[in-house]
Amino acid sequence: MAQYPHPYSQAAKLDSRITIPRPIYDPELVKVLDATTIPEDFDLNLMRGISEEEHQCPHGDMEDMVHTADTVLKDHKHLTHEEYSIPGPDRTTIILSVFTPKDDAKAPRPALYHMHGGGLVSGDRFTALAPIVELLDGIDCVVISVEYRLSPETPQPGPSEDCYAGLVWISDNAAKLGIEPTQIVLFGISGGGIVATAVCLMARDKKIPSIPIKGLMLYAPQLDDRCETLSDQQFEFGNPTSTKWVRACWDLVLPDIRGTEKVTAYHAPARAEDYSNLPATYIDAGECEALRDQAVQFATNMWKGGSTCELHIWPGAYHIFEMINKPELPLIQAAKAAKSSWFKRIMTTQT
Repeated sequence: MAQYPHPYSQAAKLDSRITIPRPIYDPELVKVLDATTIPEDFDLNLMRGISEEEHQCPHGDMEDMVHTADTVLKDHKHLTHEEYSIPGPDRTTIILSVFTPKDDAKAPRPALYHMHGGGLVSGDRFTALAPIVELLDGIDCVVISVEYRLSPETPQPGPSEDCYAGLVWISDNAAKLGIEPTQIVLFGISGGGIVATAVCLMARDKKIPSIPIKGLMLYAPQLDDRCETLSDQQFEFGNPTSTKWVRACWDLVLPDIRGTEKVTAYHAPARAEDYSNLPATYIDAGECEALRDQAVQFATNMWKGGSTCELHIWPGAYHIFEMINKPELPLIQAAKAAKSSWFKRIMTTQT
């Protein structure tokens, strides 16, 4: 499958298809970015790690992106892991992985409910979980990650309904899990932002659980199936997570209805009409990624609706740039510190 023919850092100069100005990539990220070899055309097998071709993404080799409970525990020896199989929609079974500190709790703990990335077409409950747990350093909390069904096998809103069922079960079984039900924070990264935000909207609209969600963190979230923003246009080409790839994911997630009026907020959260009474939210994205303006618009709509949101757009950064193994880079340090600070402020045992 044909690779993108130019160094990404030079795409705006060399790719004649790029006709509008766009921000430049951060110079310290360019070396890793230009070593990236990703096909121009969408490849579901590549996303699912079953492609026979070798590729290098900006976050590491594809084989290095395989994760299990053991990879999480290896880096976080203070945790234990337990699986729960719970009833899901359509007579399915949902698996929750629960990571709990080994030390005895002085009181019920806050909980982070994690929804993995992968555009809703790839990944599992352990995908990139270890670096997320690192952001919680110094916070005595439980981390719960959900195994939701993927598209195209299960189109939206199936994945959203899975994650919502998980939230309801967590809230109903808070005492069993040793968590404080008033201190549940949702986390969605990339495609996981679709389901994490949809779960917040479902919980608000249905008023179940009866206890409101404490907070929501959206890390470079995918939110809008229409893919028509300025940043969508700027990064249609010459980006490792191009608009072409994002649009292709949505086509699998919303077969035959993407971009139409049949899409609801539970399918794609940017379709929401009411942004009031949402939990305190943190949203960030890279300046040089297709999803940038979806994040900005969602934050703006939250403010219009009277909800509160902390928004960060990282200059010169591409999609989930923090996942590269370069912790010494100042931009990566700043982005991680901002998330950790927000977690420390929101995940307390105070009601």
